[in-house]
Amino acid sequence: MESSKWLAAVASIWIQCSSGASYAFGIYSPVLKSTQFYDQSTLDTVSVFKDIGANAGILSGLLYTAVAAKPSSGRGRFSFLHGGPWIVHLAGAIQCFAGYFFMWLAVTGTINRPPVTVMSLFMFIAAHAQTFLNTANVVAAVQNFPDHSGTIVGIMKVCCELRAKSTLR
Repeated sequence: MESSKWLAAVASIWIQCSSGASYAFGIYSPVLKSTQFYDQSTLDTVSVFKDIGANAGILSGLLYTAVAAKPSSGRGRFSFLHGGPWIVHLAGAIQCFAGYFFMWLAVTGTINRPPVTVMSLFMFIAAHAQTFLNTANVVAAVQNFPDHSGTIVGIMKVCCELRAKSTLR
């Protein structure tokens, strides 16, 4: 059991370090701006939805609470949902893929240029995925290391900061 919590911590650190595409917005925003014929104000609107998505984590917390709690009865109607943080990770991965995939389709011209509101929705969904990954990683780490919860949260958040700084270089 001891090795599995360390394996989970290492996996969480890797997820934290690699899941921050919204931090790299400054890298891909010029392509978004030029292919979608946005002016700076329109690009700023899309960026605001990125920020809202990345910081609105209530749904990820509710999902984690619903699926990671120990089932009270042996066989409930929704017992298949009990699976821990991997379900929250899956929800985040699906959102991340869907949001960035549709943005990529628009940028490459595979789909017609979507209205700004739709592109903002794509950006919101993609950035909102971070909250699911962060919630699953941090809460699982705190549960695995209850005597060192402050330290493990610090490690997870440092990974977020390193990820942000490395994409800005």
